[in-house]
Amino acid sequence: MSNANGPVTAAQPAETNKQPRRRALQSGFSLLARAEPQIWFTGGMLAVCLAMVVSLMALILASGLPTFWPQPIDWLALSDGTLDAGEAKATSIVEPGKESDEAKGGTSFYYRTENFDLTNTHYRWLKPNELVASGISRVPATALIERFEWGHLYGIPLRVVEPLDPSDEDRQSLQANGVADELVKVLSSLQPTTLSDAKFTELLELVSKSSKELADELKNPSIHRSIKAAESQEVQYRLVGEEVWRPVSELDPMAELEGARAILTNPAIKSKVEAVIPVVRSQRKQIERLKHELSRLDVRISKLRIAVRQAELDTASVLPIQLDGAHFQLEQQVKLQQISARKPQFLNLIKDAKVKESCAALFEDFETRLLPAELTEIEKQLNEWRKPLEASPQPLRDAVAKYEAGYSEVVAEKQPIQKQITELQAELDRGELIVCVPNNARRIADIPEADLKRTASGKIPKSVADQLSALDITVVENSEKVLFANDALTLVEFTDNRATNHMLSVTDAVNLLVEHPVALKELVRVIPANQLTFGGKLSVYFSRWAEFLFEDPREANTLGGVFPAIWGTIVMTLIMTIAVVPFGVMAALYLREYTNGGALVSIIRISINNLAGVPSIVYGVFGFSFFCMTIGSFIDGGPKSADIDVWPSGTWYFVLWVTVAVGTGAFLFSFFSSGPAHSQTTFKRGLARAAFVLWLVCLIAAIALIAKSPFFSGFYAAQLPNPTFGKGGLLWASLTLALLTLPVVIVATEEALAAVPNSLREGSLACGASKWQTIRRIVLPHARPGILTGAILAMARGAGEVAPLMLVGALPNAPELPMDSEFPFFHGSRNFMHLGYQIYSLGFQSQNSEAAKPMVFTCTLLLILIVAALNLAAVFLRTRLRRRFQGNQF
Repeated sequence: MSNANGPVTAAQPAETNKQPRRRALQSGFSLLARAEPQIWFTGGMLAVCLAMVVSLMALILASGLPTFWPQPIDWLALSDGTLDAGEAKATSIVEPGKESDEAKGGTSFYYRTENFDLTNTHYRWLKPNELVASGISRVPATALIERFEWGHLYGIPLRVVEPLDPSDEDRQSLQANGVADELVKVLSSLQPTTLSDAKFTELLELVSKSSKELADELKNPSIHRSIKAAESQEVQYRLVGEEVWRPVSELDPMAELEGARAILTNPAIKSKVEAVIPVVRSQRKQIERLKHELSRLDVRISKLRIAVRQAELDTASVLPIQLDGAHFQLEQQVKLQQISARKPQFLNLIKDAKVKESCAALFEDFETRLLPAELTEIEKQLNEWRKPLEASPQPLRDAVAKYEAGYSEVVAEKQPIQKQITELQAELDRGELIVCVPNNARRIADIPEADLKRTASGKIPKSVADQLSALDITVVENSEKVLFANDALTLVEFTDNRATNHMLSVTDAVNLLVEHPVALKELVRVIPANQLTFGGKLSVYFSRWAEFLFEDPREANTLGGVFPAIWGTIVMTLIMTIAVVPFGVMAALYLREYTNGGALVSIIRISINNLAGVPSIVYGVFGFSFFCMTIGSFIDGGPKSADIDVWPSGTWYFVLWVTVAVGTGAFLFSFFSSGPAHSQTTFKRGLARAAFVLWLVCLIAAIALIAKSPFFSGFYAAQLPNPTFGKGGLLWASLTLALLTLPVVIVATEEALAAVPNSLREGSLACGASKWQTIRRIVLPHARPGILTGAILAMARGAGEVAPLMLVGALPNAPELPMDSEFPFFHGSRNFMHLGYQIYSLGFQSQNSEAAKPMVFTCTLLLILIVAALNLAAVFLRTRLRRRFQGNQF
């Protein structure tokens, strides 16, 4: 075979075939067509997103986890001649020449100094020129003292002083003496209306004499000594670890500072402190429980007052008396009756026969003469108080009578509780821990003799004030007072124009340390920070975490725990989820399964998508105005409280009958238009549309009847003007966030419903199932994982929202949880705490944001963990449902 170029060899066809393929590959090759740039681009964006998330979590973990780790405490020798102590938090390198006073440069230190009640500061930066050479040292005996009030204290524990602790026999006799004194006070407060002044005075002298004889007749020296000390207002102390008893006036406050470095090793001090802290915690919890009981009794009185107010509203009358006018008489009644009831207790405590006989005669005289006469006089005064009520309606008089009986019962129940609180508070006064702390004293050289004397007397002269001004300290006039003075040292305390307390040494000798007493009842922990082993640090760390998770906050939320905020966050998120999921699912079902599209449906979907982008504060304003000021006020006091004009009764009844007629017509139209869709005539379809319109009109009319009712005055009208639901609360906050997250649930549910194969619907309908049966038994079970996805997204967004909560119920510190043992157990009208709001309050509203900064990161970490835990629970449920139905699709 040949061509124009000559014969074709066997190799030529092969070359001819290869060349076109090579050209086709080269001409058709495209890097974009193979999607490699898109792969790298999308993968790179994923890597950036993951890096941002990991970096954020690493920052939160690195800043939040070390918050409770105990740090060593440094003592700082400052160039102005003072001392300070604190925990190092950060350092900064100062370059030479950058600042006028930092010509040589150096390292600047950032310390948490605490001792706020002494220095009025939490943190301070120390520049290189503010520290002397080798001005940072760690004293092994230094301790961190955590207190219930005033925060932390850094210092060296010196000793524990405690009051004289009487024996059981002493305590029993002192209790008897206290009962007698109480009887004297009660009798002294009574007006001698039936007894003559002479007889009444004789009776009081008899009681007082019995009280003194009780101490004198019992021949126990320790009792006598304790009573005499109490009478002379002198309390005896002893040093822990010593056997010698001596008055506190004999203790030299400066004598034991030389041995301060080794004093913490005293096992007696350590054992005493370790033993007293759990007892103090237990007694504080008992006091809180008893105070809660008192508050519950006060609530009972409030309910009785509300019942009287409700009787006023029901009878359209006004109470002609003041309820408080009978309080004194009712309390005196209870006290007199309780004196007789305590007679056996009082007499059993007295062991001496002579004293017991005298006191028995006293009670006999009291019960036979004074008590009946006083009770008669009190009843007479109460009758005078009740007299204006005779013209009032019977329901109002009955309510006042119940108030009297209930108030007397509450007073009788409160007295033993108040006595227990007093006894527990007295037991809490166990003594003091004396701590050696920096005194912030300054010594100014070259003070003239006359100015020295004036300063030592507590009045800082102008020359000394000028020298202080050179140190950037302006003394507030008349703020000086002598704190301590002896032959070697005089300290004058004063306040500068920045409200900072200072101490001024006006003698040549400057003692850089002073003793500071800390009441044992204020101790939370005493941590030997510079002597802790790794195991000791772990113990303190987990103890602080337990306190953080399960205790209430203190010190403006910067210390203590966040349990109320954890509770509020979880409960609010659960209520929000329970509220939003049913409404979101029903809305999505209607849009996906029942509508046929159209302009109206498109507008609704666009509106839902736009609602997802509305700022959350707008939802907060809407929730406050609609839920709190409208719905809540309507629940409290009816339409008038919500500023809604009511209809006249005739108009209201007319609208009611019209609504009944429209509802009847809607029912009949719905009944006659029912049947399979494929067999409906044009007439039936018209009836169905008319029924829908009538039902809609009926619903609007029913809402108007409720809102404009002249017969409804609210459920809590008797409590007004104090609102119950007409203010922010847990319920309204949850519903506001439910509205905020509703678009998320609707969109996610629609996507889940759309993912269910139509073959499942068609198979169900082909088997004879109705539309609703198909949705309930086929569509919803298969869409359930997607619906839970919407719930997860709603929880994640709602749990972290703060702006709406600031308007509808969240507080930085709520006094009580919205759930307790009182009916109805759950109180949705109460305010609550929230971790998100806690973070905002600590970071931007705290008196010292630097002191609160560690807690901000710790609360952030806790909020992330709570949201993650709720989401993981929902994800676990979604996974199980998905496994259940994934094999049933066809």
